[in-house]
Amino acid sequence: MKPSHLERTAAEPRDKSLTTVTIARVDEINDHIRLFCLALSAPVRFLPGQWLDVFVPGVPKAGGYTITSVPSRAWPSSPPGSLPDDDLYLELAVQKSSDPPAAWLWQPSDSITYAELQVRIGGSFVWPPPGVNVRTLRRAVFVAGGIGINPLISMLGSLAEGGVPSAPFEVRFLYSLKGDGNAATGTPCADRILFLERLTTILGPRSGAVKGRFELFLTGIGEDEGIVPRGGLIQEDISYRGRRMTINDVAAAVGDVSERRFAVVYVCGVPNMTDEFVQKLTDPTGLGMEPHKVLCEKWW
Repeated sequence: MKPSHLERTAAEPRDKSLTTVTIARVDEINDHIRLFCLALSAPVRFLPGQWLDVFVPGVPKAGGYTITSVPSRAWPSSPPGSLPDDDLYLELAVQKSSDPPAAWLWQPSDSITYAELQVRIGGSFVWPPPGVNVRTLRRAVFVAGGIGINPLISMLGSLAEGGVPSAPFEVRFLYSLKGDGNAATGTPCADRILFLERLTTILGPRSGAVKGRFELFLTGIGEDEGIVPRGGLIQEDISYRGRRMTINDVAAAVGDVSERRFAVVYVCGVPNMTDEFVQKLTDPTGLGMEPHKVLCEKWW
């Protein structure tokens, strides 16, 4: 029997108490992913990359979902009382599933909006990297597979808000997922790719929020490469490679031997991808990176 979220994370650090949140908004990104805005009645602290134990009404076991918003939206730097309560929130991206907590969250949105949930913050897959002096880093490489983008988008957002270590510092962000195309043309739709707008806002050529590069890999498209046409809030076409991401792509992002010494890599994706990349990144016969500078999140 598959272990529950609480069983899988029993050894992980987590808050002692539960916090009550209210579902303020539900946005359906595509047929498989919903984005939830959970309003807070009081500030809470968390680190980018942490998750929530989520207790929904009528379901005894908790679901586990990573926070995708930045910490400043839950604990603002403004003086206490200067922000209305509805400006404090946590954001979650939840994949459709038969798991009871996820199934509850995938009921018709109008039937769950304004419902109260009980949540608890936990997890150790965080930015800044534990045991690493970030002032010595010159590069952070984020490797996301599918819904594995969730913790990494919070980390990137936090860096964009001013958490970048001393210059020179840059980010490489690699994102691989199944292409979600227009039903008529098969062309990938920008507004159906989770967090694409956020990524291009932070790492786009005209942004400058964080120095770096974003690479997109789409499977199931049937083309070697192509363009995701601009749309919605995305103001420019986004190029993609029509294949799975490989360890060679990650190696190129990490850089040569001299660059790897000053790099940290975060990997979050499906089991086979995560295991392969971490093993080859840290193997002395592979890229030979120090193990404490290659971090991964496993939710299975």
